[in-house]
Amino acid sequence: MIRSTTTFAMGAVVALVLGTGTAYAATGGTFRLGMANSASKTTTLSNAGGTALTLNSKAGQPSLRVNRTTKVPYLNSDLLDGVDASSFARVTSVGSMGGSGYVDDGGTPADATDDAVVAVAVCPAGSQVVGGGGGDFTTDGVMMYSAPDGTDAWMVVSSTATLDDTNAAKVEAYARCWNPRGNVTGNMRIAPSVHQVSALGRQAIAKAAAKN
Repeated sequence: MIRSTTTFAMGAVVALVLGTGTAYAATGGTFRLGMANSASKTTTLSNAGGTALTLNSKAGQPSLRVNRTTKVPYLNSDLLDGVDASSFARVTSVGSMGGSGYVDDGGTPADATDDAVVAVAVCPAGSQVVGGGGGDFTTDGVMMYSAPDGTDAWMVVSSTATLDDTNAAKVEAYARCWNPRGNVTGNMRIAPSVHQVSALGRQAIAKAAAKN
């Protein structure tokens, strides 16, 4: 039994719904367990040494109920519908990255028969590619492939008879990048081409090289 003579310091406001029955006027009186209590003033419970209140309920039953949908200020929760906050995606800005073309030698510098022009737009660390495209601005090139490569880049492959750095730079790739934890800064800035081309991308390069 908790009596009104117990010292209550200022702290978090806690509303308790304990059972059913005739409401007992507890203002200035006794708080009775197992009965419906009511008060005309706010009841405050504080514990300078630790947690102010612990509620234990039967398995499968909530430990606390409220009768309003009004937001409770500062009511922090560890889980939301059983999901931790680290699993939530935030509302963030999608950024655009760009990458200029280069001559891919197919791993055989002395043999140009497997060469093609490749452009890769790489998303910043922590983000993922959600869209993209490219352009071939050479005089004789044909864009053979434009698709995401892995989860972090967009790749463009073009066939052109002029396989040099000047001509390759006229092929461009663009990537739209999204980070679930923060904004992707920059707009069409050239991203460093640090990306391991996938097996599917290698197949596209080989097909484009065959057209040269």
